[in-house]
Amino acid sequence: MRVSHRTWKVLLIIPIVAFLTTGASQAATTTSGKNCSTIQKAINKLPASGGQVIIKRGNYICTDPIVIDRDNVELLGESPAAILRLASGANAPVLVMGQMAQIPSITRKNIHIANLTIDGNRTNQTYECFHGPCTADNQIYNNGISVRRCEDCSIERVTVFKARSGGLVADKVTRRLTVRDFNSFDNQFDGLAAYETENSLFSGINVHDNGAAGLSFDWDFNNNIVSDTVIVDNAKVGIFMRDSKDNFFHGFQIRNSGEHGIFLAQVENDATKPAQGNTFSGIVVSNSAGAGIRVNDASCVNNLIVSSQFVGNNGGCISEAVQGLVSAYGNICR
Repeated sequence: MRVSHRTWKVLLIIPIVAFLTTGASQAATTTSGKNCSTIQKAINKLPASGGQVIIKRGNYICTDPIVIDRDNVELLGESPAAILRLASGANAPVLVMGQMAQIPSITRKNIHIANLTIDGNRTNQTYECFHGPCTADNQIYNNGISVRRCEDCSIERVTVFKARSGGLVADKVTRRLTVRDFNSFDNQFDGLAAYETENSLFSGINVHDNGAAGLSFDWDFNNNIVSDTVIVDNAKVGIFMRDSKDNFFHGFQIRNSGEHGIFLAQVENDATKPAQGNTFSGIVVSNSAGAGIRVNDASCVNNLIVSSQFVGNNGGCISEAVQGLVSAYGNICR
């Protein structure tokens, strides 16, 4: 996504990094290297107005996360062969869009990531959270990409695999996020998750072979559109949803989920935080170990399913805690 009023004044290329300010005739600084600290230094050297960092193809080892804690930054791979790999034992997220603080105090804007491959190297990590166990005081999860209190940000043509926690996780009040052409697999938990995220667009998503859900939406995931998505061979459910309202899902293939294809529930015993008012259109859910869609709590009302097919799901097509939670029209169960 592009913002019309934004202009880029700087071009940085890794491992050859060139600072080209408006009106400048030559590069002011060059550097080289094959580790992520070089990329972080290039980001830090951008002017206050922001700029662009282009990463040349190759493997970059990250002993610390790359943190974009500033506005108006583009981080672009020269091609998907620009690979960021977490070092063994680093126990960190690979890329953070926003602040690393437990609760970010600043909304970051206009951060754009594209054309990258991220390897979380999860089998060589010890902890799910930053440098140690997850506690009330340590809620920085070791995701491939963490989006934290970011507005008008985007992620396009990115692959994440083998993260110790989730592939891509957006939270901490994220608004107008765009995720396009995103591939996520073999992560310890979810392929893509979003919390406290609204007014956002997710399209061209391919999540497969993750240890928990393909997609996980929880805690104020509202008024978003998710489309043109394939979810296959995830160990738990295809889509997990709680406390998620008025979202639109269109054009899905969900196959071979280890439990239900789609699971809608409330947050524990809190009936004020259900998955409700969501629309599913033109989806195919097949070969789930559980139901095609399971609506688990009576609070999950006003969900709509239209023009969809449920095929060969072991727990049936639509399973409801009580009848009438789902309005279904023009669907096929076989």
